[in-house]
Order: sequence, then C-alpha cells, then structure tokens
Amino acid sequence: MFKDTQIQILNGSFQQIAATDADIQPFEKTMTFEDGIDIEITKRAFCETLAQIDNKSYLKVGSKLYKVMKIKPYSDYLELWLYECERGAI
Repeated sequence: MFKDTQIQILNGSFQQIAATDADIQPFEKTMTFEDGIDIEITKRAFCETLAQIDNKSYLKVGSKLYKVMKIKPYSDYLELWLYECERGAI
C-alpha cells in the first residue's frame, strides 16, 4: 500500500470528522440489494484503522464524493469498498 492520496472522512451529515492518507485503487464489484437494486463499486481504499469510519461514512477525494459501502477490517488497516456518488464533493 502506498497511502499516497489525502482523503477526508465525512459523517452522514457531510461534516468532516477526520482526514488521513489512503491507497485508492480501481475495483470492479456489484453489490446486489433486495428489490433488485445493484450498486457498482468502482474503487476501494486502504487506510489506517479509524473509529470514525462506519457504514454511514462518506469519503471526499479531491472533487469526488464516495459512499463507504463495505468495511473489511484487518489487523492494522481497513479496506473500504466505495461507490462514487453522482453529485460532486461538498
């Protein structure tokens, strides 16, 4: 992991609650929800373990806004599956 990208962690109200460096990578995955709703996951991020990141979090990366769709914790870092929101960053 390179952790070469500065990210801002936002809560569900789009208020910044933390910032850190992360390794952002392209990723292709489809998450399927009830009623046939499919969400395309296009990126994943690797970052340090932060208690502020939960299933209501958003990440701001430059001018893009991502919703954290899945959190995979490991011993000393997190893997986050990201959905790119259609609206730009706040």
